[in-house]
Amino acid sequence: QEQNVFGLDSEAVFDAVAHAVRERGAIFWGHGPGTKANLMQKAFGYPSAEKMPAPVTFTGDVGSGENSFDNMVQYIKYLNQVKMAKPSLPVTNWFDTGLLVSVLQGAIAESGVSMLTDGDGLAMLRDASIGHIMSKLNQIIAVEPYSTTKGVYNFFIGDGACRLN
Repeated sequence: QEQNVFGLDSEAVFDAVAHAVRERGAIFWGHGPGTKANLMQKAFGYPSAEKMPAPVTFTGDVGSGENSFDNMVQYIKYLNQVKMAKPSLPVTNWFDTGLLVSVLQGAIAESGVSMLTDGDGLAMLRDASIGHIMSKLNQIIAVEPYSTTKGVYNFFIGDGACRLN
């Protein structure tokens, strides 16, 4: 087998395959429209969506907990339930880096639920830059697909950054 492919011009083979495919028409999913999701679910066992949670309610300054971050943790828990009920809905939180927001993140992590952030959120935390937050906020407002996709987009900004911007 090795002798058959040794010294092969890979570009010539790729061009020949691409030409043959183009002659046959457009490439598409071979099992028909709407079947890919079902096949992928069977192959990888994606769980079914959960029931939509009841709207979150808050009582008092600290909810049912002991400190003022408990209501925010309860809200993040609620967002996790929303994400499980509607997996295709974008539910993303972005956190500024500062004392107040860091304490909030600690309370969320201690509760054991996902902070529901993404790669940009991790970059914001790594670089500790309010500029990242402002840039992402601008993307949500003006750049597709964010600006045209309904979702839950939260920005957690501490009191220091709010005064500066």
